[in-house]
Formats: sequence, C-alpha cells, structure tokens
Amino acid sequence: MMYPKFLPSLLTTISVGCLLPGCQLYAPTSGLPTFGSLAQITSISPDTTQVLHVGEHVKLKVDVSYVLNAESGTIELVVLAEDNSEIAQDTAAITRGSGQSTLGAQFTVPITATVRVFTPMTAMGQNATSATDGRAYKVIPQ
Repeated sequence: MMYPKFLPSLLTTISVGCLLPGCQLYAPTSGLPTFGSLAQITSISPDTTQVLHVGEHVKLKVDVSYVLNAESGTIELVVLAEDNSEIAQDTAAITRGSGQSTLGAQFTVPITATVRVFTPMTAMGQNATSATDGRAYKVIPQ
C-alpha cells in the first residue's frame, strides 16, 4: 500500500491551505468602530460642577485625549440640550496613534434642564463612532 507514505504530505497541504486565508490582511469595511480606539475628556471648562443659567453665554473648551487605530479620523465636540437638540459643535481632524485635541464652542444656554457635552470619534470611512466620552451641566432658570 502506498497511501500511508503520502498521508503526512497530504495532511500538511490541507493544513497550509486552511491557514492561508487567515493570513491575509483585514481592513474593516463594515462601517463598524475600529477596535481599540478610544476618546476621553481630560479637561472641560467651565467645570461641570458649575450650574449654567438659561440665557447665559458660555465659552466651552474641552481637551480630549485619544487613541486612533485607523489611518485618520475626526473627533467632534457635540453640545446638546435635554431634548437632544443640537446647541453647538466643533470638529478636528486626527491621525493614527495617540494624541490630544482641544475643541471649543460658544453658545447661549437654551431653556432646558441639562446641557450635555459629548466627544465622539469616527475613523475615516466608518459610519459609526469608535469611542465617545461625555459630561453634563445642570441648568437653572435665570
């Protein structure tokens, strides 16, 4: 019988053939967030312990540290009222790796109980945010 002689080389060929597809580079194209990317607010001014007043003019400054595991992307500052209506925003372009970005916005506090601040990060070519951090301000009538 000659079959046992060819069995080891046949098994090796099958094993290598099964492993090769897993060796190809994978570029995410599903629009899902890039694994391992993150964004974190490291500083916000005014401090969120301060209460905002309806009608008050606010100059918001946010420092965000990030790690991006894609070639490029954007990090945004989104300011929302309690009903999710947009009050203000700012955007910055970022590149692969870690870094820090400062974003800012000016707005007049609307009639609302809360002003929420978010910093979503999106990798280029994706339709979902990779990471986001947020803070909130309590609002009281003037």
